[in-house]
Amino acid sequence: MHNKISVASVALFLSSASFATISNQLAADSYTFTEGGKTYAAMDVYIVCGAQTDIIASVFGTSLYNSRFSASKDFVHTSGSGWAPTNNDGKQADSFVTAGARSQGSDTTLAGGKAGFLNMQGDSNFATYSTAANTISNAAGSVGAGWYPAVGASTSTNPYARVGYSNNGALAKAATTIAGNNLAAGASLDNKWMIGHFVIEATSAAETFSLKFAVAGKNNGATTVTGATNAAYRYDATFTFASVPAPGAAALIGLAGAVSARRRKA
Repeated sequence: MHNKISVASVALFLSSASFATISNQLAADSYTFTEGGKTYAAMDVYIVCGAQTDIIASVFGTSLYNSRFSASKDFVHTSGSGWAPTNNDGKQADSFVTAGARSQGSDTTLAGGKAGFLNMQGDSNFATYSTAANTISNAAGSVGAGWYPAVGASTSTNPYARVGYSNNGALAKAATTIAGNNLAAGASLDNKWMIGHFVIEATSAAETFSLKFAVAGKNNGATTVTGATNAAYRYDATFTFASVPAPGAAALIGLAGAVSARRRKA
């Protein structure tokens, strides 16, 4: 008996296996942490892709689609590296832009596994690549800031040009579930291309980050695509930073815990 495979089934298999694409969806993983006695909220922003063969070559604005990167609080930079991902102190409280690699550091060797290998560059419209307040500043009269890895976007020259790459392993997971951020706690971060690590001082309010930009890259590592001419590669989203309890709420939580402990002893 011979198994019959329809032409439609073969076409579906080839479509899903061979033609992975960069999606029109962004996702953000935001979480809080404490360093140096201060509590911060970080947000790692990802472009959702179809497979590790998809490549993002640059983030930018166009005359038809000016880029925008603006938060409700100032971004935190704790080193002299500004937006370049070359800070070596290992701390999280330092905002940076990237193109795939998720850990910063100035080590430019392949074995180092740091984003410094990418030699990230702010484009000519990135007015203050060294620092910024709550907005990534655009050059006057420009179409908006962008960035790209000078090392290139080919997997033959840039091994971090893979959406599944993570210095913590391919099974990296999202930290939190926040409505509207398009990620659930514990969700895989594989096949998600990180474009930046954005940090603010944490508050009890719902602080936000608004992004609008286009990308250029290659679907499945082969077909060149660009948001300059194709709306499918343009993004416009607003995400919410993780927050900390208000002082009054924190006191109530502590009081409830103390009452519960006394009841257990009784």
